[in-house]
Amino acid sequence: MDDDVTPAAQPPGRRGRPGRPGAGSRALLGAALGLAVVAAVAVTGLAARGDVDLDWLRPRAYVEVAGEAVAIPDPPPSSGRPLPPVPVTTQGAHAFLHTTPDGGPVGYDPCRPVPYVLRTEGMPPEGERLVTEAVAVVSAASGLLLEYRGTTDEEPAVERVLIQPERYGDGWAPVLVAWSDESVLPELAGEVAGVGGSAAVPGPDGRGRWLAAGRVVLDAVDVAAMLEREDGYAQARAIVVHELAHVLGLDHVDDPGELMHPVNSTRTDLGPGDLQGLALVGQVACVE
Repeated sequence: MDDDVTPAAQPPGRRGRPGRPGAGSRALLGAALGLAVVAAVAVTGLAARGDVDLDWLRPRAYVEVAGEAVAIPDPPPSSGRPLPPVPVTTQGAHAFLHTTPDGGPVGYDPCRPVPYVLRTEGMPPEGERLVTEAVAVVSAASGLLLEYRGTTDEEPAVERVLIQPERYGDGWAPVLVAWSDESVLPELAGEVAGVGGSAAVPGPDGRGRWLAAGRVVLDAVDVAAMLEREDGYAQARAIVVHELAHVLGLDHVDDPGELMHPVNSTRTDLGPGDLQGLALVGQVACVE
C-alpha cells in the first residue's frame, strides 16, 4: 500500500512548563496505537446491475484493533462545512505533523465536527474552563468545529485504541482530553506539562489520509501549580491551546515567537505562523 494511505503513529507533542528550562522539544514517534492497515479489499466480478447498491462495491481498507481486522469507519453524513474556512492572513514559522506527498497538511475532515470528550478525574478547579476556552481559540483559528460530546471514563494511555465500539460506537474514537501525571503517563515526566497529537488514518476506501482519534493529556500537578501564580491562567491556557494545535496537525517550530515553539516563554496567544498553519489544516479536502 502506498505511503500516503498508511496510518502513522500518533505523535504526542510535548510542551514544557512556562519559565522552566530544559523542556523536551521532541515529538515521540514510536508510540504504538494498535492501528495498522492490514488489507484493502476490492470487490470485483459483479455486473453493473441496477439493483446493486454501489456503496457496497467500494474498495475497503481495514485496520487492526486488538488483533482483529476492523473496517475503517465510514464518515457520518455531511451537509457541508459546519464553519466557514479561515483565510490565511498571516505568515510565519509553522510545520505539520503529517503531510501529503505534495507537502500539504493532513488534517481533520473539515466537513464534519471534530468530537471531543473530557475525562474530569484529577482535573484542577479551573480545568474545564481552560479546555473550553482553548477549544474556542483553535476552532476560530482553524475553521474546524470542535464539538463537546460529554465526559468519559477512558483512561489516558501511551497506546490508545482508536476504535472503541463499546464506549464510543463504531466510528473513530473522539478526541480525548484528560488529566494525569508522570506516575501514570511516563510521557509527562520531567519538564513536560502536556502531550497531544492525532493518528493519520486512510479514508474508508484506503485512499487519502485524514486525522482521527486525537488526544490531549495534561499534567494535573503542573497545571494546578501554574494556576496558583498571578499570571498562571493565561500560561496554562496557552499550554492547552498548544496541545490542541498538535491534535489538529501542527508540529513544533524553532521560532520562539510562535506558540508552537516547544518551550513556553512569555507568549500566551497564537503567533502569525501558528495562525497560518491552523488556517491551512482547516482547508484540507473533505472525506467523501
